[in-house]
Formats: sequence, C-alpha cells, structure tokens
Amino acid sequence: MTIEEESRSKTINRMNRATIIFLTIALSACHADLQKTTSEEFRQEIHGEAQGTTWSIVYYDLQERNLKPAVDSLLARLDESLSTYLPGSIIDEWNKSDSGAYIDQVFLELLLLSYDAYLVSEGSFDPTVKPLVSYWGFGPERFQHPEIVDQKAIDSMLTLVNFDTLKIRQDDGLYQLSEQDEIRSLTGEVFLVKSIPGMQLDFNAVGQGWSVDLVVEHLRSLDLKVLFVEIGGEIVAGDPKPNGDLWKFGIDKPVDLNTEREIQAKINLRNKGLATSGSYRKYYEKEGIRYSHTIDPTTGYPVTHSLLSATVIANDAATADAMATAFLVMGADSTVKFLNERDYLSNYVYLISSEADSYQTYTSHQIESLMEERVEN
Repeated sequence: MTIEEESRSKTINRMNRATIIFLTIALSACHADLQKTTSEEFRQEIHGEAQGTTWSIVYYDLQERNLKPAVDSLLARLDESLSTYLPGSIIDEWNKSDSGAYIDQVFLELLLLSYDAYLVSEGSFDPTVKPLVSYWGFGPERFQHPEIVDQKAIDSMLTLVNFDTLKIRQDDGLYQLSEQDEIRSLTGEVFLVKSIPGMQLDFNAVGQGWSVDLVVEHLRSLDLKVLFVEIGGEIVAGDPKPNGDLWKFGIDKPVDLNTEREIQAKINLRNKGLATSGSYRKYYEKEGIRYSHTIDPTTGYPVTHSLLSATVIANDAATADAMATAFLVMGADSTVKFLNERDYLSNYVYLISSEADSYQTYTSHQIESLMEERVEN
C-alpha cells in the first residue's frame, strides 16, 4: 500500500468511526426522547368492539399513528374465518358440511395450536365439543337450555367429540394433525376433512387469545414493541413502558355479574400473554342447580367442581387461553396434580376455588415473582 493509499484508508476509517459515533448518539437521543416523554406524549390508546366483546390497545408510537382502522379490519377478517356466530364464515360452512371444507391459513394455524393444547391437556381442551356446548345452551343458539337432560342425546353427541379424527388434505396428500411439519409446509387453502358427519368445531375458548396474538404480530411488524393488547380479557403485554414500568393487570375476584368488580391479585407483565377462564359469570340456574358454560369433553356435562377461575400466563395469549380452559375443565385438584407431574410445562398458573364462605387459591411458583400484591381472604 502506498503512502497516499494508507492516508486515504485512515481518513475513511476516521470518517466511518465518526459516522458510527454520530448514529449511536442519534439513536440514543431518539431512545432518550421516548424515555423522557410524558406518559401521554407518544402514548396511543384505541378501543373497539369485536367478537361479541370489547377490545383496547395501548402502544407508544413516535409517529403517533392511528391504527384502529387496521385493527378493526384484521378482527373482521378473523371473524370471517373463525366466528361461529357469523353465518357464512369458514368455520360455519365447515360445521354445516358432512365431509369438511376448505380452510385458510389463519384457521389452519389455530387448528394446529389447538391440537397441541389438546395433546398437552390430554383431551381436557377439545374444540370438537361444540355440539355439547350448543346442547347445554351456550352456543350461538344460547338460552335454549334443555328442559329435561337426555342422557342418550349426550351419549350420541359424545361420539362426535374426537379431535384425533381430523385430517388435512391438499392435492393427493392426506395428513394427520400430528404431522405438523408437513402441514405447515403447505401453502394456500387446504381441505379440513371431517371423518364423522355431525362433528363441529368451536374455537371460542381460544379464539380471543389467538386474535390478541395476531394483533400483536401486526403491531410488532410496524416496529411497535411497547404495547398492551386486550380482547375480552385476554391480553399480551409487550416491552416495559418508556419510564421502565411494567404493565400491570388485575385478576378479578370471582364474583357474580351483579356484584361490583373486585381485584384478587395484581400481576406485573412483560412480553407475556395472559388469559383467565371462569365459571362464575357464564352460567344459568335451574331448579337450584348451577350449570356452567364450561363443558367437560369426556362426560358431556358442565363442570361441577369448586374451581371458579383459572389464570394462565404463557409466551402467547392463545396458549394461555387454551390451557386456562383446560384447567377449568380439570378442576383445582386435578390441575395441581397435572402440573406437579409435568415440570417441563412453563405455564404460570393462578387458581381460585370456592371453599365454604371463602376463596382458596393456588399459585404456581413461576407466577410468584410476577405478583405485585394479593388480597387475603
């Protein structure tokens, strides 16, 4: 290298270092700007209604974008695929068919996630329970409760509850749901084969958690990381707020609808999903018997144990939603036994049961570190 070349190289290196220093300072300044803002300056909050419930989103955005139209559009598209309350939706067409129907990739991904939860929970979570949900009056045909419980009808519907029988077909390929790697390599529409005529699917026990995850995915694609998304009580909390505070969420005390809301425990969250399933608000009473909306897929009957609510924290809201439903089916004692026998499960679990005139709680060791305070009963 000549003296001129060496001198030119040193000059370029100095310029590169100066550029790096400048960019570092600029990026640090941007980060500092966001940290120094008042709580409202770049804070965006939007609300809406979808899926028979309300939703709310908080995010911090230097561009101060209004993302409500995009969120409304996304949730509407999800309804067109997965809502059992929307005539003509993909799931509605599949449920009406005797042999199955074509489904889109959103439907397929939720189907596979649900199958994972079905396997992990050993069948306590099973979306094919829909005929029984409808029989007990908790489906789209709600409030048509059976006048007299017909055991033969329940036994007949139990033959339709079998997630393992579903298959995916595309062209000449036919796949069991356990063949997930092969299924995920498929693109475009696939045909969801119904092996048992009369079988129906209902993703309402996981759908809102799944919707939260897809909204979060959209927000993060816009480089928004400081966020809090809630749909129907299922949530995902993102990065801490600019001032360093974690997102806080209150677990409701399981009181009836006509009672003012009370907080049982407060949780600090960061980049986690949370869902609560409860039997204390969606139920009906007949001749002194309370019938919960949570149907046990193995018996065909509403659950009758003392577990009132199950809260689960997981890496995503859909998994939390599915497992909270599974634990509400199992009951407190079976859930604790289930968790103790499976140390590999990373779920954070908080259970509230009724015991005489008080509440009994169970807290998994993972969730203790996230709890800000608890109400003693």
